[in-house]
Amino acid sequence: MVTLFQALDYILFPGFWRQQVKQPVFILSNPRSGSTFLHRMLEKDQQFTYLSLWQSLFNSITIYKLVAFITRVDMSIGDPIGRIVDYLDNHFFKGWDGLHKAGLRFSEEDEFLFVSSFLAPGLVLFFPYLHEVAEIYSIDNLPEKARQKVIKNFRLSVQRHVYASGGQIFLAKNAVAGGRLGLYQEAFPDMRAIYIHSDIFKSIASSLSVFSKPWSFHSPACYKRKYESMSIIEMVRTNHQGIISHRLNFAPENAVDIQYDHLVSDPEATVNSIYQHFSLAMSDTYKASLKQDSIAAKSYKSSHVYTVEDYGFTSDEIEQYIANQSAEDQAFDEKYHELE
Repeated sequence: MVTLFQALDYILFPGFWRQQVKQPVFILSNPRSGSTFLHRMLEKDQQFTYLSLWQSLFNSITIYKLVAFITRVDMSIGDPIGRIVDYLDNHFFKGWDGLHKAGLRFSEEDEFLFVSSFLAPGLVLFFPYLHEVAEIYSIDNLPEKARQKVIKNFRLSVQRHVYASGGQIFLAKNAVAGGRLGLYQEAFPDMRAIYIHSDIFKSIASSLSVFSKPWSFHSPACYKRKYESMSIIEMVRTNHQGIISHRLNFAPENAVDIQYDHLVSDPEATVNSIYQHFSLAMSDTYKASLKQDSIAAKSYKSSHVYTVEDYGFTSDEIEQYIANQSAEDQAFDEKYHELE
């Protein structure tokens, strides 16, 4: 269905494939390391455009226009469709409340642009055995012909969205994209990256909780089982390594490093440092919004405690798994410590 509407885009909106995407901004991190928190602060700045979940699933300008038209009609008759969407969100995403606020109309990662080709680590939400096809974690290693096709599709997807939004700066975030950053940079050579550095061990514990949550619904026999949980651990490990090893491929002015602890303790100062590094203007309206978000964030206290033991692992096992590195991985670690 999406392919059909994307074909219509060429007929109804033929200029989209010439749309320039200038210096898109990508937030990259370990899973569960503040990327959603930072993204949802930045997305309030009107100079950015970003993907909501439904837009990443239905990436077509024609569909965007149809949804806008249906929404206007729906609002004029009391918003019955909107209430249905809210019901579906509350039903299907309720299990993530307090972990990662999600829904069709919430901003989301660009991950679902890759799901239809089954080249997305995020598929671990649906398939507990993804570590058995580990090449999905590193699609930069695909054969060149396939890789170029993925790059073209990704570029067109972003062009569609930016065209529909009126040419704003594209803002995205992804916590599992470590194995395709080369692809990102080929699609958009002038892309800007924000790297959130965090404790990988804490990220693993939290990721086990979030990414295995749907298993309790669709594959309850797999939920909290040790073997299946290796898919999530491997996803976090390869993402972590991919991000840091690719970090050195960016010009200094196109990448900025921030610490998770600093982001949490002083969001306003962190965002100001990002804008300063990229020479982005900040409107008075957004400054006020940022200040309010910062005040609210400082009063937030998580009620969740994540442990690897809940999934059959010990801390020593996780440390040993992460430390069990090849010579290439050891070289990666040296680069990581240089950045720190």
